[in-house]
Amino acid sequence: MKLEDRIAIVTGAAQGIGRALALGLAGEGAHVVVADIQEDKAIETAAEIQRMGRRSLGLQVDVSVLSDLARMVERTLQEFGRIDILVNNAGIALPTPFLETTEEVWDRIIDINLKAVFFCSQFVARVMVKQGRGKIVNVASTSSFVAGRSEVPYAISKAGVRMLTAAASAELAPYHVNMNAIAPGLIRTPLTEGYFPSAEAFEARVRAKIPMGRAGTPEDLVGAVIFLCSDDADYVTGHTLVVDGGWLTQ
Repeated sequence: MKLEDRIAIVTGAAQGIGRALALGLAGEGAHVVVADIQEDKAIETAAEIQRMGRRSLGLQVDVSVLSDLARMVERTLQEFGRIDILVNNAGIALPTPFLETTEEVWDRIIDINLKAVFFCSQFVARVMVKQGRGKIVNVASTSSFVAGRSEVPYAISKAGVRMLTAAASAELAPYHVNMNAIAPGLIRTPLTEGYFPSAEAFEARVRAKIPMGRAGTPEDLVGAVIFLCSDDADYVTGHTLVVDGGWLTQ
């Protein structure tokens, strides 16, 4: 197993992409803290990981609240004694036409998608620097490269995650802390499906934009994250790995 007995935190891990990543890390031997604003579902995911024979802790965490992030780090250290892996997955996407986007919606998207990634990484990196080792993986998006319509704040937030990954990785590299990102394309989850007016509109977008001919699944992202969290990626840092079925080629 590539991650035997590593201690991992995955934010937004109660469902969708985060849940798949948490289970994938556990499948490679990691013990996982499942952090999510939905406490009941976080506990359910943690219980599933425990049934796999790994230790797990489900925590209610609002990533936009810095005191929650600090408590998450403290609880992880109390329970496990170290933090080897952080996956910053929590995020939101809302339809936001440029001329209609309010300050409230702007703040919510930026706070959850970018500010939270910065401070969660900062809090955990302080622990990793003391340990002399660690892996941080941020979930960006193909929208950090090319923007669609009605997603200006979202695209800005994900472009920010991509640049945060590059900029912070340079400062963390001397301490053997690697920071990388993945950039998923169109992944079939309730969040992304809800962004489209109908199932037909979703499928039309798939046909128009994805050479592989299908939307991705959360499980399609697991291998990339495991690689970036493993010893195989010790000399990889500041990189954003695109996992999109060919989306960006079109």
